[in-house]
Amino acid sequence: MFNWQTLLLLSLIRGTLSSQINERSFTYEDLIERDVAIIGGGASGTYAAVQLHDLNKTIVLIERDDHLGGHVNTYRIPGTNTTIEYGVQTYMRYGNAEAFYKRMGVEIAGPYSPRQSENINVDVTNGKKLTTYTPPSADETSTALKRWLDFTKKYSKILEPGLWDFPTPDAIPEELLLPFAEVAHKYNLEAAVPRAAAIGNFGFRGIKDLLTLYVVMGFAYPVAQATVEGSFFIPKGSNSLLYQKATKLLNHNVILSSQVVDGERSDSGVKLITRSEDGSLKLIKAKKLLISAPPSLENMTPFKMDKKEKEIFDTWQPTWSFVGIAKVPCIPENNSLTFLPPSVAPADYLGVREYPFFLRLDSTGPVGGHLYRVIFGTNFSISSDEAKQTIQSTLQKAVDVGTIKYTGLCEPEYVAWTDHNNILWKNDAGLIRTGFVQKLYGLQGLKSTWYTGLTFCEHYSSNVWAFTDTVLTSLVKSL
Repeated sequence: MFNWQTLLLLSLIRGTLSSQINERSFTYEDLIERDVAIIGGGASGTYAAVQLHDLNKTIVLIERDDHLGGHVNTYRIPGTNTTIEYGVQTYMRYGNAEAFYKRMGVEIAGPYSPRQSENINVDVTNGKKLTTYTPPSADETSTALKRWLDFTKKYSKILEPGLWDFPTPDAIPEELLLPFAEVAHKYNLEAAVPRAAAIGNFGFRGIKDLLTLYVVMGFAYPVAQATVEGSFFIPKGSNSLLYQKATKLLNHNVILSSQVVDGERSDSGVKLITRSEDGSLKLIKAKKLLISAPPSLENMTPFKMDKKEKEIFDTWQPTWSFVGIAKVPCIPENNSLTFLPPSVAPADYLGVREYPFFLRLDSTGPVGGHLYRVIFGTNFSISSDEAKQTIQSTLQKAVDVGTIKYTGLCEPEYVAWTDHNNILWKNDAGLIRTGFVQKLYGLQGLKSTWYTGLTFCEHYSSNVWAFTDTVLTSLVKSL
C-alpha cells in the first residue's frame, strides 16, 4: 500500500508524479536490468521464472510475501519433521507437472491418499446435526464423476491449456452460458457436486446459478480425470519444498517482501519502482513484464492502466477465503465438520454452498494434537479477524446445542492462518457474449506486458503451469 513516505520519494524521483521516472535518482546498486520482470511468486510466477532461467533469459521475480508459493501453505509442527498442508493439497499428472518436480529435484511420493475421518454434517444456521440430509453414496458420486468427465471432455480443446481458441461470441456452445443447475439436471451430474466443489473450492456464492463455463473451469476435465482415476500425486517432504528449491535456484533474482509502487510500460520495455518492507526503493528495467499476480484494479494501479485495461479488469468479482491450521480441543479427534445450509435436505446436492459463507474443519493428526485444517469462504467482504469470529461463533452454536460434546467456549487456537482472497470472472453470460474472453486474451503482449495465473485459465496448479508454457512461448519469441 502507498504511504506518505513512498509518495514523497516518488515525487522526488519523478520531479512530479506525472513526469517520467528519473533513472539518475537511483544508484548503480539499486538499478536492476533484466530480460523479464515477473510480478508474483505463486505457482505461475515461480514456474515461469524457472522456465525462463533454464532458457538462459535473465529475470527478476518480485513477491510481496516473505516466501514463494502463493496458495501453497505448509505448517511444520514445532520440534518435529511433521508437516501439514493447509493450502494446495495435491497435483495432477498433466502437462509439465511431473517434469517440473523432476527438474527441481523434488521426488514424487506417489498417489495421494486423503486422511480418513468421520464427517459430521452440521446445520450452519443453528449448529444442530443435519440428520435430514443424505449425502450421495460413494457409488453415486463415482458414477456422476464419470458423467462429469465425459461432459467436460467435450470442451477440453477450447479450454486447455488456456482459452486461446475460445469460440467467438456467435459460436459459443449455448450450454456453457446456462446456469449450471440446468446442465447438471440434463446430464445427471448432481451427485458429483459435493466432491467437485470440495476439490475445486468453487461456489461460495452458490453453485446453481453459476455459469456452466465457470463450473467447468473450476473442476475441469484434467481435474475430473485425476479424480476418477485417483491419480493425484504429492511430493515427498512438503508442497512447499518445490518453492524453497526455486528460491535457492533463482537466488538474488528473487526480491521478497517487496511490491511495485510505480511503473512505466511501452512497446519498447518497462520500468518499475519497487518498495521493500524497510522502505527502500529499486528501479527495475526489463524488456518484458509478466504479471502472474491477480490483475485486480488495486494490484494494477502502479502499472498505469489504459482505458481498455481498466474496462476489462473492472469486471472482476472479488472472493474472500481463508485457510489455516487450528488447535480445536472441543472437537473429538478424527472427526471432521462440514457446515451446510438446511435447504440441502433431503438431497439437494447442488445446494451445498447456498449460504453466505462456507466452513469446514478436517482432522489432520497427529494423534493428541487436536489439529484441524480450517477452510472458510464467503460471498461478501470480510476481514481476517471477522472470519475468525464467525468461525468461533458457528462452532459455539454446535457446542451449545450438543452436536459437539463440550462444556464452555469452543475457541480455535490458530497456529497457521492466511487469506486466499482472489478475483474471478463476473458471473454474467452477457459479459462473455460481448467477446470478453477475446478482449482479455487480446491484452497479451500489449505494452510489453504478458499475463498468466488462474484468472486466465482453469483453476489448478498443473493447469496453470501448462497455460504458462503457452504464454512463455509467445513471450520469448517477442524478446
